[in-house]
Amino acid sequence: MRILICDDEIKNINGLKSYVEEYMNNRGITFEIETTTNPTAVALSDTAYDLVFLDIQMPELDGFSLARELKRKNSKVVVFFITAFNEYQDDAMDLQVFRFFEKPFDVKRLYSSLDKAMEYIDGAYVDVFVYNNKEHKRILVDDIIYIKRENRKNYLYTKDGEIIVRESIEEWNEKLPTTFFYLLHKSYLVNLHYVTRYNYTEVYLNETIRIPVAPRKQADFHKAWFNYLKRR
Repeated sequence: MRILICDDEIKNINGLKSYVEEYMNNRGITFEIETTTNPTAVALSDTAYDLVFLDIQMPELDGFSLARELKRKNSKVVVFFITAFNEYQDDAMDLQVFRFFEKPFDVKRLYSSLDKAMEYIDGAYVDVFVYNNKEHKRILVDDIIYIKRENRKNYLYTKDGEIIVRESIEEWNEKLPTTFFYLLHKSYLVNLHYVTRYNYTEVYLNETIRIPVAPRKQADFHKAWFNYLKRR
């Protein structure tokens, strides 16, 4: 998960960053946090984010304008504004903002709001394009059941069947949401939404597809699986 914190005060950035890191680590979510005091640089960048915290009153570019730019890059990005709620509620209606936070932060409220955000991200309507048979095809991320590497080829299995794809499993692991995709094995990347049975050594997808869990992954996956269940 790619996270952005943009505020013109370093003190606020550092405090919020530590809270978000603690939340993500406690729930076993893979993440990267980018922090900046320069909203203009963020707007000009091609980077898309899954979760952003934005100060509203910033020099050069206000938080609302930046949020609109970020939503052009990822329409499902979760936006949290750092400000007083009542003053800006009407301005943010069209941005589908998750929460407003006042400074200093209420940590309990922050974590509760992040729980709701993770639920949203888990079920978000996200799609990707895959190249197959000389054409690009749009596929919903949650229609992907798993990805397999076999004999130097990569196979993407969806509800509609099998597709041979050019991207490696490592590239797909970078591209897909880490909240519900997990690299069980160097040759298997699975969508946890389809797991119907699990033990330390293997998982079953839709009761019929049996996927091994690599020995070195077993302890980490056990933790990630139960963290995933907590968010459901």
